Amino acid sequence: MLTAIVADEYPKGSHSNRLVMPIPTEITQSKIHQRLSQLIVTLIEDIGSERKLGRMTSLSANGIGKWCDLKADPHLLKLIQFAYSLGWSMTELMSFAEGDEDPQVAIARKKQALSLQLNKKKFIKSVSINQNFHRDEHEGTCS
Repeated sequence: MLTAIVADEYPKGSHSNRLVMPIPTEITQSKIHQRLSQLIVTLIEDIGSERKLGRMTSLSANGIGKWCDLKADPHLLKLIQFAYSLGWSMTELMSFAEGDEDPQVAIARKKQALSLQLNKKKFIKSVSINQNFHRDEHEGTCS
């Protein structure tokens, strides 16, 4: 069972006198935790290993494994890092966690959206380069 520090009885610097309270199993195995676990399992299957997912997200494979097995709750900053490194916003990640969309469908949808964004950026960049090229071309002949 996981535990959480809920209060300090004594002033700072006193490490041995913290009041610790167990976190109920119902909380650690909530729908959100289960959905995040499903997403991680599907990502691992898609990518190939916890280690690869860890490298992709700059998180430890051990930590990802604990999230996946519902043995640890992700800290908010690590969850943000996880989401953004995959191209998801926290809103998208939490919407998935609170919803019932199949993880494979969610990942495929997000990959497609990211691909469209990348293609749009490449197109805009190529148009910009072409416009600059033509402008430079015209400026060179008008002297």
